[in-house]
Amino acid sequence: MKRLSYIGIRLVAGAVVLMVLGCATGTTGVRQSSSAVPQKPPRTEVPTDTTQFQLPGPVGPIAEPGEVAEPVPGGVIDWSGKTVRARGTGVIDPGAKNKAQARLMAERAAVVVAQRNLLEIIKGVRVDSDTRVENFMTDYDVVYTRVEGTVKGARQFGPAKYDSIAGTVSVELEIDIYGEDGITDALSPVLGGEVAASSVSPRVEEFFRQYSGLVIDAGEAGLNPSLFPKIYDADGNLLLDTRDYASYMGKTGQTAMQFISDLDKVLTRPEFATSPLVLKVKEVRGKLGADIVLGRKDADKLKWLKDGFKYLLEAGRFLVKVLL
Repeated sequence: MKRLSYIGIRLVAGAVVLMVLGCATGTTGVRQSSSAVPQKPPRTEVPTDTTQFQLPGPVGPIAEPGEVAEPVPGGVIDWSGKTVRARGTGVIDPGAKNKAQARLMAERAAVVVAQRNLLEIIKGVRVDSDTRVENFMTDYDVVYTRVEGTVKGARQFGPAKYDSIAGTVSVELEIDIYGEDGITDALSPVLGGEVAASSVSPRVEEFFRQYSGLVIDAGEAGLNPSLFPKIYDADGNLLLDTRDYASYMGKTGQTAMQFISDLDKVLTRPEFATSPLVLKVKEVRGKLGADIVLGRKDADKLKWLKDGFKYLLEAGRFLVKVLL
């Protein structure tokens, strides 16, 4: 009897203890849930909206190389292809006994001529409506040195062309406008700092919900392409200096500004099934004719532009229509 009574008392006591501990544990779990076993957040806190906003993906190159090309002595500035190309020709010594060696020497001479032409073409590239690359090369030794290095590292465009009748060898060299080892890379020491990264603002989100990109239509305004055009309103207020975003241009997976001449062709692409916002250039300003001026109503539509321009660049969805 004593043994059974003793056991019964322990069971009762155990039940009391369990009840007390259960209450304590429940109270502690509420006040100190972070120190208890991690609990998953309620399902209602997890976004389940399948229409949640996402930035548009990159579209890749839009215009074909040569679509917007500026012929210059000795070569071309291909704004659509984002390259600068120069030609060079070497003469084969007709009296040379070793014809193969003579041809090789002529090819080397052609490369030297092409490099010289390439350097002159790069000097004339418009940075904006006020300056050319040559201005920076004159003012900054580091830029001059970097441009020379870029020219020496130019890649050959296609095979050398041998003209047996004329007795010459011709070569073409090219470099990129944007990106590593390109013109903007050579200018990077004087282009300024990067725009601070930021989250997508509601205004930018609203734009991308409505439009697939932004097209500045300067087809009839006589705009000259440049590395970093500026956009103004009709009152002369600066809406955007694209030079501030130089660090976003030409990186891997980015296509920078897109210079086009045929907007209808662009609109047939699936990436532009939702039409882009197309704004007509009211006039062109600046001594080099590279500044974009928009009308007052169109300028009001771009109040978000400083917030969203980098996203347009990263997706290759900032297009400038020009006719050269």
